[in-house]
Amino acid sequence: MREKNVFTVCRILMLVLIITLLSLMAGAQTQLKVAIINSQKAFDQSAEGKKAVAILQEREEQMKAALKKMDEEIKSLRERLSSQKLTLNAEAQSQLQLEIDQKEAARQKYEQETSRDFDQFKNQLIKRIRDEMLAIIDDLIKERGYELVFDLSSSGLIHYRPDLDITDEIIKRYDASKTVKK
Repeated sequence: MREKNVFTVCRILMLVLIITLLSLMAGAQTQLKVAIINSQKAFDQSAEGKKAVAILQEREEQMKAALKKMDEEIKSLRERLSSQKLTLNAEAQSQLQLEIDQKEAARQKYEQETSRDFDQFKNQLIKRIRDEMLAIIDDLIKERGYELVFDLSSSGLIHYRPDLDITDEIIKRYDASKTVKK
């Protein structure tokens, strides 16, 4: 909760700083070149972003399918233990319980490892796309001479002129850069 409050205070201070800067620039009669980008929209609508989402969904479904199979095996063993409790001797019951415990431990280990691996893969994939997209944004900033660029995904802006939004241009250039490389 405290982190959220600190984050909110930081956003408010950033907006105050931006407003102050804009006021000073307006007072100096200088034309400030400003642009807006929605990085989440750029990621979601770019061809690479769509591919990344599809890859992540496929991996997640594979992980869930494997866990479901393990759960079914464990459930089957439990049902067998329960239904044969009266007919199995103590050693056989103990052996079956040991097998259940081993499968549960293996399932838990698999879930932890695949979850960790999935998160690492996801973070690397998103970082690669973000870094490539930032290079496109930097080029556009230099090309057009923008002095301030705000990200709608994180800035807290509540109003802007739509003609300041360069998101579609970023998506177009990013997608074009990926088709050129192929």
